[in-house]
Amino acid sequence: MKFLIRFITRNAAGGVEYNDKIIDATTITMGRATDQTLHLRDKRVRLQHARIEADAGQVRLTTGTQSGVTVNGRSQTDARLVVGDVVEIGSNVLKVIATERGAGFAFSFELSSDASAEHFVADWSSDATGLAGWSKRRLSWTIAAVVLLLAAVLPSLNLLSKNVLQAGPIHAAHSSIGEDCSTCHVTPFQRVPDAACVACHSVARHVAVPDDDNSGGEPGAVLGEVRCATCHLEHNEPPQLVNQHQALCADCHASSEAGGDLEIAADFLDLHPEFSISLLQAPEETNLQFDHATHLDAAGIVTPDGRRVVECVECHVAETGGARMLPISMVDHCSGCHTLAFDPDEPTREVPHGNPADVLQTLLEYYSARLLGADADAVEQRVRRPGQTLTRADRDRAAAEARVQALKVAEDLFLRRACANCHVVSVSDSGAAVPWDVAPVKLTTVFLPQAGFTHAAHRTEVTSCDGCHKASTSTSADDSLIPDIDSCRTCHGSGIASRNNAAQIPSTCVMCHSFHVDALGLHP
Repeated sequence: MKFLIRFITRNAAGGVEYNDKIIDATTITMGRATDQTLHLRDKRVRLQHARIEADAGQVRLTTGTQSGVTVNGRSQTDARLVVGDVVEIGSNVLKVIATERGAGFAFSFELSSDASAEHFVADWSSDATGLAGWSKRRLSWTIAAVVLLLAAVLPSLNLLSKNVLQAGPIHAAHSSIGEDCSTCHVTPFQRVPDAACVACHSVARHVAVPDDDNSGGEPGAVLGEVRCATCHLEHNEPPQLVNQHQALCADCHASSEAGGDLEIAADFLDLHPEFSISLLQAPEETNLQFDHATHLDAAGIVTPDGRRVVECVECHVAETGGARMLPISMVDHCSGCHTLAFDPDEPTREVPHGNPADVLQTLLEYYSARLLGADADAVEQRVRRPGQTLTRADRDRAAAEARVQALKVAEDLFLRRACANCHVVSVSDSGAAVPWDVAPVKLTTVFLPQAGFTHAAHRTEVTSCDGCHKASTSTSADDSLIPDIDSCRTCHGSGIASRNNAAQIPSTCVMCHSFHVDALGLHP
């Protein structure tokens, strides 16, 4: 909205001067601070005192103070402003006037006629007085001379102390060293050698990938004469051991001429390869039949408790720290909708999930108990006369009947209405006791092992699971759903801030990549 502010100045002769100013903004801030849109010099006014802002077609005045703002003579903290309203803030008077010159809202601003000079903040442009009879020039030269004298004397006094030169602070990771400088500085006044670092830190140097023949031979060095201290900085403020500068990696990864098998990755904004995910096996061998799109249907899915909408976080729970997701399990995440019930007469009874042999054994025990139990349909009740004991033949016949029923129900569970919905199930022709085989699910849990990522840092008001992973349109469990690099570039840009747009944050190599990779030595 365009605000018109008409500044009114009255001179001693009674004349009036007008000075109009157009401000195109949604809010007019008022207060004693110099960054306010309307600067009020009254000492009774707060630094940020009040606001005039457009809200749903109206213009409102709001303030966080309980006093000091009056509208039409009444103290208010929130008021709608219309033409004719008079607002008083200390000695400052605002009157809402009719709009003109294309403005959406207009008001005049002047000092109250009874304003007292004692209420005004001093004018910084007035001449400053000296101190104790000293002029400003003499006082300035004296202070400068004292500073120079201290700069010359204090270092010489330090010669009498334990250390000739006082270094910066030691990082907390090296607090065990204390003041024993010789632990790292083996030779006085010489830079710290790599040998002093590897005496405590058992890590290899940056190396190239092994030869293609996989002979296991010693790979060649890449970093050459680059020292540990090039990347690890001690005695700095603020204390920081890892150099975060983009050139730390870009100097070598800017071109393939640096040697070794290096990817061109000098800047995340436009000089970085597409993500390359690592899979434990080919996608078609996951042995899982699953459809994200169906489970994330906006209309909801049918469950034993009725239709409801499923959220991603119901199944995908981040581990402590947020880096990875906890494993999905049938009991914790699937059984609420996918029950393993097998008998309509007892809908709460289920077979165990996992081993097919355990499933068949559960069914055998269940139907054997029913046939040999005391219910009206039990074999014992049908064949035994009063006072007569059930014969071994009757028991064998009941057991055979129970096995037939168990195999029938098991076949239905494995091949039609339970296991086959999610798993790859095959039938054995070898006459095995359990003729069904359920292929184990093989899922990759870490898709980018050579990059650091945490879901915790990306859980914000403007991001969502589906915004990055596009799960709502995935119709196969074989989809990796890892976002492409352009998705990340929406928020992450160059390590050089000036190259990014307003929505991108500077992202250097070490933000996502670690130089020392566990179990891999140092990642090339």
